[in-house]
Amino acid sequence: MNSKLSNMQDKISDGQCPMPLFTCLHVKPDVSELMFADWVEFTPYEIGMAKYGTFMSPELFGSKFYMGTVIKKYDEYPLHFLMGVWGSAFSILFNRVLGVSNQSKGATMEEELENLKPKHIVDNDDSDDEQQEPKGSENTEAEEEYQRNSQASWVQRMLMALVSDTALFNTREGRAGKVHNFMLGLNLNSSYPLSPLAHFTTQESVDDDETDLAVADPDEFEQIYEPLDVKSKKIHIVDSGLTFNLPYPLILRPQRGVDLIISFDFSARPSDSSPPFKELLLAEKWARMNKLPFPKIDPHVFDREGLKECYIFRPRNPSVEKDCPTVIHFVLANIEFRKFKAPGVARETAEEKDFADFDIFDDPESPFSTFNFQYPNEAFKRLHDLMEFNTLNNINVIKDAIKESIDYRRQHPSRCSVSLSNVEARKYFNKAKQQS
Repeated sequence: MNSKLSNMQDKISDGQCPMPLFTCLHVKPDVSELMFADWVEFTPYEIGMAKYGTFMSPELFGSKFYMGTVIKKYDEYPLHFLMGVWGSAFSILFNRVLGVSNQSKGATMEEELENLKPKHIVDNDDSDDEQQEPKGSENTEAEEEYQRNSQASWVQRMLMALVSDTALFNTREGRAGKVHNFMLGLNLNSSYPLSPLAHFTTQESVDDDETDLAVADPDEFEQIYEPLDVKSKKIHIVDSGLTFNLPYPLILRPQRGVDLIISFDFSARPSDSSPPFKELLLAEKWARMNKLPFPKIDPHVFDREGLKECYIFRPRNPSVEKDCPTVIHFVLANIEFRKFKAPGVARETAEEKDFADFDIFDDPESPFSTFNFQYPNEAFKRLHDLMEFNTLNNINVIKDAIKESIDYRRQHPSRCSVSLSNVEARKYFNKAKQQS
């Protein structure tokens, strides 16, 4: 309960563990996150928004800022509060869920609800001077009662929203996390800070060829180029899975120089045989709109090759797309696992075969539904062992891609688009501009 995000520095300072990256979205209180969302990045060393080039140490997140200066310092948020924000899918707009506005065009209620997790509700306090603390119980008995009633409470709120035009129905008030706006008072209209994104652009400058991206919903990312409101004292932050369920924006910053991305997509699909590229196509669209290199995701590969444990997408022309990463995309699929308990080791006993003979999304009892907030041990072990097998069964695909990346890096030693000298030059430029 007393752990902080910054405490993780001790565990990764010498490279003894991989550096964790966490994310949430800054959203508007009454606009669908599919239309507008800024990705917020959390590491043990910094928190901020790459879109604006604004970062701070974890200890300062939640403190009061004005024009980039801390005017009132608060204690660092506990890790459990941040975890609640990162998983706050309950903050989805109900009018989007129920399909009563154009914001839910083309989506089914099941698709919109698949990520809802009522136990992650975050209570809010509109006071400017008090930190937001997660809603919880003061003792174990009360906490257990809260967990038992969480789903019923969610349903009751949904019904209330249906019969009354309340803020709960139309906005995220009372459900989304809310923190002090660390960009309060900044001037974003004249000049953005040096952004870690390659080319922050405006709506008018988007290339026409981006209109034929595979994801055709006109509402998706409609307001992506709009800046954050620097006059609001607080900002709303929610689960990033509400816009798309793969955190590619965090690792697509050009300074990270990523050659190879191995992603695991656990998003729900209508059936086991459904194409598994919905979230990946959204990530591709986001990357294109932000002028960031990303391999072309051809959804027709599913028609040609059928359902597989993993797919690999490479840049079509590496000599031209010099900074484009390769993507190895693992999906939830039970194929070879039914026949083998380890790569090359066949299942023999009836018990071994029965353990692996299960559907994921086609099972009528829906043991793996996102609406199940507690998984039986067997269901958890099945998914765990399935993904471990799928990864090991494709280990040569991963190794070959790593070798290709190493060869590429030898030919192109540096892929960072911004150097320290660029940053220093920008500082001097801004200083001179202010003096003039």
